[in-house]
Amino acid sequence: MAKDDQDTPASLDDLDARVRAARDGAERKSGKRASDTAATSPLVGMAMRAGVELVAGVGVGTAAGYGLDKWLDTSPWLLIVFFLVGAAAGMLNAYRAVSGLGMALGYRRGTDENASGSGRGDE
Repeated sequence: MAKDDQDTPASLDDLDARVRAARDGAERKSGKRASDTAATSPLVGMAMRAGVELVAGVGVGTAAGYGLDKWLDTSPWLLIVFFLVGAAAGMLNAYRAVSGLGMALGYRRGTDENASGSGRGDE
């Protein structure tokens, strides 16, 4: 056997025990458990997504209104209208992101009957 083979653990069980010991040591140092941070991570992601959806809607609406105002020389009317439309779209998108409606087909949660069939409900 080569020297490198002697230095490596004999099995994956040894590696697993070493990883667990390292995690336990890190948890004791930080005072936090890995499960605590894992539970809050999806919530932080959802909050960030909702915020980005809101800001993006307002930003796109404002930019579109400003561009149309410059092109059509209707300052500030289209900017105001598109700002309001963008704010409403941003709020709707943030609501859909938080409630999970954007994940289902047609923005509706499917029922057990429609999930297994074609989704038309006439079968």
